[in-house]
This record gives sequence, C-alpha cells and structure tokens, in this order.
Amino acid sequence: MKITFIGTGAGEAYPGFWCECPNCSYAREKKGRNIRGNTCTMIDDDTMIDMNAHFYEAAPHMGIRMSRIELLLVTHAHADHLTPHLIGQRHMDLSFRSMPLSEQMKCLSPNFTILPTLHIYGNRFTKMALDKAEGRLKDYDACNIVFHEIADGKQEKFKDITFLPVRSRHGDPDGYTHSFIIERDGKTLLYASDSGGYDDDMLEIVLRRKYDCVIMEGTFGYGVRIDKHMNLEKNIEMRDLFDRHHVWKNGPNMYLTHICPHWAPPHDLYEPIIENEGMHLAYDGKVIEI
Repeated sequence: MKITFIGTGAGEAYPGFWCECPNCSYAREKKGRNIRGNTCTMIDDDTMIDMNAHFYEAAPHMGIRMSRIELLLVTHAHADHLTPHLIGQRHMDLSFRSMPLSEQMKCLSPNFTILPTLHIYGNRFTKMALDKAEGRLKDYDACNIVFHEIADGKQEKFKDITFLPVRSRHGDPDGYTHSFIIERDGKTLLYASDSGGYDDDMLEIVLRRKYDCVIMEGTFGYGVRIDKHMNLEKNIEMRDLFDRHHVWKNGPNMYLTHICPHWAPPHDLYEPIIENEGMHLAYDGKVIEI
C-alpha cells in the first residue's frame, strides 16, 4: 500500500494565509517542507481520503492522474477537507460520450475524457455538502459520481479495498467526522484526521485491530487541549494507548498530519521533536510504503 501525503496542514494551511507570526514567517522564508496545504491523502493511485482545493492545485505538480481515482473517502464536510464544486469539473454531457474527440472539443465542457465512476463514501453531512454545491455537480450522472452514506462501525468493500468508518470527536454545527480503518493487500491503516478522540464504543473498534500504520492529526502541537482536535500531549497519550493494547503488527509506525502553524513549530524544528517521541511528522509530498 503506497500512501502519498498531498497536504498536511490544518484549515489555515501553513503558513497561515494572513498571518505574520514567527512560525508563519519562518515557513515563508525557509519554504520546503515547512509549507503545508490543507490535509488530503492518496492511497496507491486510485483512492483518495478527502479532496480539497489544495489537492487540485498540487496534483499536477506531484504527477497525480486524477482520472484514475475511483474511490473517495470523506472524513467530514469541512471546506479544508472537501471542495464539492471542483468535483463538478468531472462533468461531461452524456451526449458527448458517443462523439469522437474532435467533435466533443467543439462543445463547451470542462472535461473531454470518459472517466471511471467516482464512488464517494461519507456521512450524511457530506451528502448535504455535495447537494448544496453550485454548478455542474448538480448533475451526478454527468459527473459520473455515486454517493454512498457510511454508518458507524459498518465495514464497506470496494473492489479489493475494505474500510470501516469510525465516528470520532469533531462535532460542531456542521456535523461530525469519521476515521477510517482501511485494509488492502494484507495491510491495515488507521486514518484519523480531524479527530480529538473516540467515544468508548468507537475506541473499542479501533483497539480491536492491528495496524501497519496509523496516520493521526496533530493539529494543535503545544497548544490548547480540546475535545475536537489532538495536540502533542494527546498524540503521546494515543501512542501510549496503542502500545499498551499491542495494536502494532511490526512495531510502532505513527505519522502526524493536519498541523496548525500557531501551536506547532515549522517542520524543520518540529520533526526532531516528534521523532524523539517515537512518531513521524508527515509533510506535503511525502510518500511511504507499508
């Protein structure tokens, strides 16, 4: 299983769009791994976890072929994780599909490629966000997408990949979020972005499995401890909990993503701290194999 971290920043990205604080100023000056777009992640070349505006900008630079993506798992519908109207760029008038390309390109369309169906799995708030999107996404058939509503703890299967949604703490008026336990080719991944933790029933599901890798948000770094996000203190507690419950297949392998600039130092400075805690700090463009 190949995992590509396309974006690893929190909602305000890194540096913050409008911010000149020391962390943001350092990132702008040093660039490189210190620059983070909004969090989204690819598995192999056909599966995405979240699909935001940063993905559409970064994909061409990373050599990602969007036309190969068939499965989209949505953690939640916040704008830094899901940009619905851009999915509408898949739109291709159904009547065009029988035309030769030379004739198609005389027509107005954002897309001239017959795409595989994109299967989108998310909670009901994700469906609400998709349905509210303006423009071409109003026509699911022309965009060749199918939406599937997930349920807490109910395993789903798509081709050779299975995934189990786990409700996590990120509740607010815009809904809740889900982590995903993902299995493919004998490998198991826990993906936990925008999660401050789990209720007992969901935590029992998480601790029941053994993992090749855990990817977890580390939003607030040295900052405030709240229920809806992780900070470094809570990341360490989760690391220790995983160790006590022997969830690792081949030893600890935990990556932090979704990093906020105002409480987590820039990558250059924060990476050795995280490594010293027995974890890894992801960055935009990092690729790992598990």
